[in-house]
Amino acid sequence: MGGTKGNLRTEIKKVGIVGCGLMGSGYTQLCAQHGYQVVVSEVNDELLNKGLAMIDSRLTDNVSQGELSEQDKDGILARINITINLRELSDCDLVIEVATEKMEVKKEIFAELDNICAKDIVLGTNTSVLSVIDIAMATRRPEQVVGIHMNPLAFPLAELIKTIVTSEETLEIATKFSKSLGKQVFMCKDTPGFVVNRLITPLMMNAIRMMGAGIATKEEIDSLFKALGWPMGPLATADMIGLDTLLLGTTSMYNESKEAKFAPPVLLKQMVTAGWLGFKTGKGFYDHNQ
Repeated sequence: MGGTKGNLRTEIKKVGIVGCGLMGSGYTQLCAQHGYQVVVSEVNDELLNKGLAMIDSRLTDNVSQGELSEQDKDGILARINITINLRELSDCDLVIEVATEKMEVKKEIFAELDNICAKDIVLGTNTSVLSVIDIAMATRRPEQVVGIHMNPLAFPLAELIKTIVTSEETLEIATKFSKSLGKQVFMCKDTPGFVVNRLITPLMMNAIRMMGAGIATKEEIDSLFKALGWPMGPLATADMIGLDTLLLGTTSMYNESKEAKFAPPVLLKQMVTAGWLGFKTGKGFYDHNQ
């Protein structure tokens, strides 16, 4: 069962991940790379296999670039178990939800996890914009629910979101876990968008508006930011996040705050309607099939 501190389990060996999309597969890969046993769940086999294919492709690239050996890759994959039955996460030492940015979906997942998982473990949500306290109150252990927001494979930071009821013990466990994945930890208040997305979302929305108005091309906008030292520009970042995820997030932030800077541009809505979701579909602001 692992060690305990106070009432909560502190020794984490097995991590549960709910969701195996772009972010969920990233979490799964990162945890397995750092030696954790991982159980990742999805709603169907098709989504699970798609997520595993993304992991395999990324690891294959790492091998070809000399960053991993074939033996390393095989070991990482061997630590990953997949399931379409959430109950198979019942023996995990920590569970992180990485589902779609819809409050009703997250509440349903957390209510089920509360019934399934051991009472002495922490439950984390990777939401980038939604109220963590609202998610936590779907459980009977809201003090053990914390936001653990990161882009697992892209950036070396983790935002830990503390609600008004999150216990210090929960934060300590989440901090230790995040650092074990090589992340620098930042504590955030439970406000719409926390810190990172309150900063970067208006920038991405403005970049989309500028492109749509013909003020600058996507290449010009992103090249300018790369010249300033960014690893990628705001439109390339939007494609990486997923335009549907971006639209859900910025809409939620706008509805909560009524701040015009979060209002989604018409072009973003049109692209999502057209199914141009970015990297995940092969087409967004850029063509990713080339």
